[in-house]
Amino acid sequence: MNQNLAPFKPLTKKLMKTLVPFAVISLLIVWIFLPVIYALLWSLVNPDYPWSYDSLLPQNMSLFQWDYVFQYTTIVKSIGNSFMLAAITTVVCFFLALPTAYALGRRNLKGAETFKVIMLLPMVFPGMAMSLFLGRTLYAMGLSGTYAGVVMAHTLVSLPYMLRILVVNFESMPQDLIDAASNLGAGNLTKFTEIYMPMILPGLIAGAIFTFITSMEEFNLTFIIGAPDITTIPTVLYSYLGENFLRTRASVVSLIMLIPNLILLIITEKNIRTEYMGAALGKM
Repeated sequence: MNQNLAPFKPLTKKLMKTLVPFAVISLLIVWIFLPVIYALLWSLVNPDYPWSYDSLLPQNMSLFQWDYVFQYTTIVKSIGNSFMLAAITTVVCFFLALPTAYALGRRNLKGAETFKVIMLLPMVFPGMAMSLFLGRTLYAMGLSGTYAGVVMAHTLVSLPYMLRILVVNFESMPQDLIDAASNLGAGNLTKFTEIYMPMILPGLIAGAIFTFITSMEEFNLTFIIGAPDITTIPTVLYSYLGENFLRTRASVVSLIMLIPNLILLIITEKNIRTEYMGAALGKM
């Protein structure tokens, strides 16, 4: 029986090599690209020609929904707030995460493993529950409705991403490379700029991207702590998702939020390369 099936084995392998990529691409199209395409179509629906469920495509398209969102909502101000808050949050997380990650990754600290678990808790706590309690605390501190309060809240939920990635980067550094630099007379500053930074650069970029995107997409904390004075793209988006669900305008805002995230992912893909780690391991 096995001898009879032997001629079909090469054919089976070729078929699997074709079917697996096809299945993955099909899944990506259904899971990612199809919703984006439909969001784009909904954002172009002409209000004079509603898109009913029995039509595959809108009968008539226009930029009315885009014009409405930019003219009659706070989207322009919200875009500025989102980028500003995300940038400040990323910088704050960097300065907090870098020394902490170094201590956890390079020093034998007592209780380090416990702290690694604790620092991930903001990622698993229910967002709305954490927002309510944190919002009450910031209100008591006089930071409710302020940019400083929103930045503190965004830092709390974004810091674990950068911190965890940098901890892994520091842990993976070969000690013999650092010892060799010390034996050659390299000081702390030289080791930091010539060894540590090149090796953590991929993780630093990835952590910054995750931190930035997390801040950009944060709604619960921004709404509870910043509303009504501070609005961001997610708060504008959620205003169209409640009882008065407006699919067309929600699609416009969701695409506005998607574009910078997509650009950041492309930048990450182009900048995080294996050459960085190779350079850090002796090709500098």
